[in-house]
Amino acid sequence: MAFGKQTYSSSDEMRESLLSILKDVSPNEDNYFVSNIGVGAPAMQKSHEWNLYYADRASSIDPEIEGAETSYPDLTVETRSSNATVILDAPVKLSRTRASIAMVSGEDAMGVEKERALKALKSEMEYATVNGSYAAGSSGVARQMAGIDACITTNVTAWGSARSFTETDLNDIVQSSWDKVGASYVIDVIAAPVVIKRRVAQFGTNLTRNVQAEDKKLGQEVRVYDSEVGQTVKVIAHKDIRKTDGTLTILGLREDHFEHAFLVNSGEPHWEDRAKSGDFEAGVYITEFTLVSYDERASVKTTGWLSGL
Repeated sequence: MAFGKQTYSSSDEMRESLLSILKDVSPNEDNYFVSNIGVGAPAMQKSHEWNLYYADRASSIDPEIEGAETSYPDLTVETRSSNATVILDAPVKLSRTRASIAMVSGEDAMGVEKERALKALKSEMEYATVNGSYAAGSSGVARQMAGIDACITTNVTAWGSARSFTETDLNDIVQSSWDKVGASYVIDVIAAPVVIKRRVAQFGTNLTRNVQAEDKKLGQEVRVYDSEVGQTVKVIAHKDIRKTDGTLTILGLREDHFEHAFLVNSGEPHWEDRAKSGDFEAGVYITEFTLVSYDERASVKTTGWLSGL
């Protein structure tokens, strides 16, 4: 039996596969979070909400006398957190003539531009995931989501004068997380400008080593550090984190505490053709999503580092 159209000959139309492409095709440190963090439940509204539960560790005891009646403390109430969805797109527009002419390489011009647009969309999603600044939006003003940098508010240190990053500082970052959460939720990723990864490589102890890329979903070897509090952390060089002297930032993250949530039904990245209003072909890759931060207390942000070795 002959088939007029088969799935492997119409990949551009298979919109359900685009999220997998963005998550899994050639993942690398440049777009680490889009490639690696999980996808949570769909966002049902443009303001996506979720509950958080946190109970402080006991710092004292209250012994009971013999025969005392039981007294019941107030239960710890869950808090609610939220983030706004952001709409990002990567449009493509080619004249009919340009779209019709085969490129020198023999590739289809529209197909090549769509591939470039998809890469551009992934880059924008990564930047928003890291640096997004929350905005509720209004008529004529786009919504924006808070990124990882903005979500971390509990464990934040801003040095008054620029300083060089040392092994002690790395362990201090891990301990800041350990002090706030249970041992099983301590940070497992250090994301920072490449100079910080280079400094970690110079620590010169047997606590730093490389692991193979296929073990970590990355396109190259990954440096890991065995911290003094028992937690092994990956050290990721990231191009979107602030790297200027005095504001250079290091993010210590519990990776599984962050997820992407896509707007229900239409939010996952997909291709949409646009109406023809002239002698051209046009369309857009588009997505609407937000960042979910399940408990930012586990993560750490420090700023004020020197940008040189």
